[in-house]
Formats: sequence, structure tokens, C-alpha cells
Amino acid sequence: MRGLARIRKVVAVLLGLAVFLWEVERLGDPFKGFLLQLGGKLGLPSERDGPYLLLRGLVRLLNYEVTQELLKQAKGGRGRSFG
Repeated sequence: MRGLARIRKVVAVLLGLAVFLWEVERLGDPFKGFLLQLGGKLGLPSERDGPYLLLRGLVRLLNYEVTQELLKQAKGGRGRSFG
């Protein structure tokens, strides 16, 4: 039964990401351009702005936020200590 629960979690995360990408594509606001840049968009005319670039940009943004939070906790003497 634990395997089924894991599959349900993965499906829920994927559906959430799909809805997020749908909304970013639909709105086409500056946040989309920001995520595309983070995702590695080069600005070439032949380049396509697909969902993979948006996802890669989102992952990089989340990695940045988590890293900043961990560094802030380390400086404040709370949480994990580095070094």
C-alpha cells in the first residue's frame, strides 16, 4: 500500500506543476520571461520556449530560495551549521 501512496504523491506533484506551467504560459507575464532566463534561454530566434525551460527555471529559483533560507538560519545560530 505504501507504493500506491508514493505514486499518488508523485502524480499530485506533477499535476500541480502542470497547472503552474499552464498558468504561466496563459498569463505570459514578466515572471515567465524571468523563469525562461533562469532555465537557460539563450534568446536565439530559432529557440523554442517550452515547458522544460520553465521547469528548469523554477527548479533553479527554488534551489536559490532554499539555499538562502539555510544560510540565514546558519548565520542566526539556528538550524544546521556549516563548516
